[in-house]
Amino acid sequence: MTTTTETDILDVRAAAHRQKRRRQIAYVLYLILGLILSLLIWQLVAAPFSPLFYLVPPPFDAFRHFGENLMFSERMLERYVHACPDLLDELELTGGGMFDLPDHCFGYIRHIMRTTRNIMIAVTLGTIFGLTVGLSSLVFPRIADVVTPIAGFFGTTPIFIAAPFFVIWFGIEYPLMTTVGVVVFYTTLLMYFFSRRAADNIEVGIIESALTLGGDRRSIFRWVYLPGTIPEIAGGFRIALAGAWGLGTLVEVLGIQMGGGFLIRMWSFAMGVLEGPAAVVSLILFFGVLAVVVDGILVLFIRYITRWSESGRKLGL
Repeated sequence: MTTTTETDILDVRAAAHRQKRRRQIAYVLYLILGLILSLLIWQLVAAPFSPLFYLVPPPFDAFRHFGENLMFSERMLERYVHACPDLLDELELTGGGMFDLPDHCFGYIRHIMRTTRNIMIAVTLGTIFGLTVGLSSLVFPRIADVVTPIAGFFGTTPIFIAAPFFVIWFGIEYPLMTTVGVVVFYTTLLMYFFSRRAADNIEVGIIESALTLGGDRRSIFRWVYLPGTIPEIAGGFRIALAGAWGLGTLVEVLGIQMGGGFLIRMWSFAMGVLEGPAAVVSLILFFGVLAVVVDGILVLFIRYITRWSESGRKLGL
């Protein structure tokens, strides 16, 4: 008969820690290798012998352009493009003008901050709306009977068709309403369906056991549905946030006069000359990196709040 000693348990734990450390090191190495290969491919595409030479800038040209124009852009000043309309109105009342604006008003930073703010506000509002309706329908099924057909109808509408509608409806005079409106619409639908699907994926046996123990509708929601749906809802939130970055920027490209998407549209008219390609690529690359960084922070948060759940840890990967 074989017995397990405390030494054997410690050896197993040590082996598990070593295996985990190897996976972490391998992940970092593969990440660095992927970045290096991406830069090499990018450099080849932007090389003088490439047919895309005039449309794709070298990597370091894009990085340099973004760094030089982040806080102040001479090109934007030449085009009278700024991000401080309220401040300009105040200066005009006192006899000032556009050239009295601070340098940062002519940089990318304020446009980028506005886009980021609008997207985060919209995702937060859409998540609240979607989860409120979705989780409420678990307690009051009649809500699902009314909302699901409507959400299903609007959910089949391609978001790239809905985005121009919001731009036309609210106009470019209300950029906050337009950008936030589209992303709230998109996020609300996603989070509603994710909350409903998460509840449907809970095993029937768990719910039956709760009913056998005398659980009513509200107690089952509190102790079964809520902890059981959090991991999958958290994964759905990652998907909604990832899509919101591209969607919010797209709305600004369509006509808004402020934000990162507006900068991309502005520079797209100079793709064949000046710094157009470097500007467009650098802005797109920045929003991609920003989305990855925010998602990484979100993964750490999901792993923390769902550390008790195996499915939560898998969704956070």
